[in-house]
Amino acid sequence: MFGYVRPRRDLLAQSEFDAYHAAYCGLCRTLGKQFGFRSRFLVNYDMTFLYLLRTSAAEPSGVRNCWCPARVCGRRACMQDAEGFLPAAAYTVILSYEKLLDNVRDESFLRSLPFRILTLLFRRAYRKASKLLPDFAALCERQLAALQELETARSPSIDATADAFARIVSGCVNDLSDPGLRRPMEQILYHTGRFLFLADALDDLKEDCAKDAYNPLRYRFSVSGGALTQADLDYLSQLTDSSVNLAGAALELLPMQANRILLENIIYYGFPAVFFAVKTGKFQARASLWHNERHKTDHTGEST
Repeated sequence: MFGYVRPRRDLLAQSEFDAYHAAYCGLCRTLGKQFGFRSRFLVNYDMTFLYLLRTSAAEPSGVRNCWCPARVCGRRACMQDAEGFLPAAAYTVILSYEKLLDNVRDESFLRSLPFRILTLLFRRAYRKASKLLPDFAALCERQLAALQELETARSPSIDATADAFARIVSGCVNDLSDPGLRRPMEQILYHTGRFLFLADALDDLKEDCAKDAYNPLRYRFSVSGGALTQADLDYLSQLTDSSVNLAGAALELLPMQANRILLENIIYYGFPAVFFAVKTGKFQARASLWHNERHKTDHTGEST
């Protein structure tokens, strides 16, 4: 359930996007240093957003060029913030590992073999991360068990299933001691979690219908050929718009010193654009565009 939290690059100045990419590279570097080289493959946009949010009340971090294993003969700008990146990296490892376990549970034995192998490869990193964040690891297990119960019961409740996942995402700031920071961040992440769940459910709907796999949208709406009616899509859009608005309202309560432009861009523009792409079946095709190209889009995410 990773990859749906993206900035709208066409609405960012080059310097702002460079700062975003430096944070992405800083998280990647920390994953490698703290949890082993292969953990670098777990870096993703969603957890870069988590880092930017968690450090928004701190002074901006410095940037320097670091060796990048993805570039054979090159270096990349990398944000320097070991203290801020460590918890974000630990959360990344735990969530990625739990995602692998979820894939093992959802697939047949043969189809799950690649995921079973990956869980073995990342088990050591997971154990180290869960020692750093034991309460969060326990929270993940409880909430995923609750999700499993809803799945077994074929629950048609979007709220119940989205809430179970959103509570995991909001737990990514439970280690913060300052309630003035933790509470609004919890709200931002909770509604980010709801957005992620709904976007992922819609994105996977056709495939889940073909495999007869659980998806709450199958039992809540009238699905034909793996697609929702326009009325149901409009209703789902209202739910995601509500999450965007509530996340934005909570963002205004933060005493931000850094990352304001990036966080506002991701919540106010990135979320709606990504959901529009998912809704119109264009998200996978555009995935590389968000990262590599400057393309013009209006406020709905449509190309202009």
